[in-house]
Amino acid sequence: MNIRTEICDLGRFAALLAILSVAAVSGAAVDRALAADGMPPCLQCITVRLEHPVVVRGPSPYEPDAPVSVIKLPNGGFRGFVAGGTSLAVDGPTPAALGERSRVVLTPGPPGGPSDCGRWITTVMQGLGVLYGLIHNETRCSDPNGSYKWMSIAKSEDYGLTWNVLGPIISSDDADVSHSQGEGDCTAVDGHDGYWYAYCLRRRDNNNIVARAPIENPAPGKWFKWSGRGWDAPGVGGTGAELNGFFGMSSAYWTGADLTLLLAANASLRLSISEDKVHFATLGAPIVLYDEDNWRRPARTELYAYPSLIAGRGFNNVADHFFLTYMYVPRNEDFTQRYLVAQEGWIAASSAPQFPQVRTALARWVDSNGHTYTTTGPTISSTHTYSYDGSLGYLMTAPPQQNSGVKLDECFSEQTGVGFLAPADHCAAEGSERRRPAGYVFRSEQPGTIALYGCMASGQARFMSNRSDCENRGAREYLLGYALR
Repeated sequence: MNIRTEICDLGRFAALLAILSVAAVSGAAVDRALAADGMPPCLQCITVRLEHPVVVRGPSPYEPDAPVSVIKLPNGGFRGFVAGGTSLAVDGPTPAALGERSRVVLTPGPPGGPSDCGRWITTVMQGLGVLYGLIHNETRCSDPNGSYKWMSIAKSEDYGLTWNVLGPIISSDDADVSHSQGEGDCTAVDGHDGYWYAYCLRRRDNNNIVARAPIENPAPGKWFKWSGRGWDAPGVGGTGAELNGFFGMSSAYWTGADLTLLLAANASLRLSISEDKVHFATLGAPIVLYDEDNWRRPARTELYAYPSLIAGRGFNNVADHFFLTYMYVPRNEDFTQRYLVAQEGWIAASSAPQFPQVRTALARWVDSNGHTYTTTGPTISSTHTYSYDGSLGYLMTAPPQQNSGVKLDECFSEQTGVGFLAPADHCAAEGSERRRPAGYVFRSEQPGTIALYGCMASGQARFMSNRSDCENRGAREYLLGYALR
């Protein structure tokens, strides 16, 4: 199901953001609900905070290979749907703790059929007394030119343990499907206006499109694509208008502000926002900062893909609290090492611009030998196992606008299991290997910040601390800067 985000036209993307930041685009007011006390609404008024990542499942060679969907069960627990050609149901006490035995709930179609490569549940939707599942289908999986993708819908009356596939709802307008890669990778969101909205990837030009259907009857034949003029292009075989930029297919609805959210893996995870479901603007700061989207594995960089925003009560109607989930492949690993990772988060809006807009937790972890690993990312190592030791504050995912900032890298030694921070491009000088970008700190103390020190313990093991005395565990080497509290 590989979504190759590197195909995005970043120049066009940047140009669009510049236009949106200085002009009122017709039909694209992005935050009507954010205005307060007569203040004009603004994209810069939105803030996001993420806590440290937690590995939910993995490693696996098959899943997750699609965005994860989670529902709340009558007993108060949760059921997640994790797909990799075959779709699984996995239960747990929270959306970020799906640790019980997995059950197969949807398998690939029969050989030679239009779903013989697999059927991926990408969104579970709460209908009128039943659940509906959005299904990504593939055939021609051994074709060197790529598989053919299309979407169907299914119904479940037992909380997703069995599914009745109703039929196709979204497919491409290509007349010759033998050479087409189709349309798929869709997720759906309740638009709170009586319609489901499915955001998809059109493979022939790698653009995003959107289709919708009435919530009371989202059956085949009821889905229509946005044509640029209206919702009048048939879901099956119709031509949808591109959304004027790569905003991603991973959708959620922000009930606290009455806005549609889209996540894209685009050389960092990025969040876009719309009021009218078809015009989007993107936060300038990424939600998760990383190096690149490299699908040729193994690679020297990590891979983030298939993000989802899940509400604390399940589904994807987010108030202010949510769980961000994604597929994660560590650096130097291939697709046999897929992990499902979750981060707890909060989204908020103010009546005035907020800087910084995104902050992510910097956590310190410790292994059985007492060696620490300080990171904003998942603590996955082939030779060491870590336990959470505490928070050292929050890093920014973009440079501060009004003050001088310092970009930090994460350095790590697989041999010793020691991970620490250093100014960007200084890991080798510190005798370690660069793993990933960590984020940004202020160079000088600011209100609401805390100092971040590099320390050296006995045995020449580095660690990070907020205390100038290095917690009496070693000697202070340097002051890196000031993180957010």
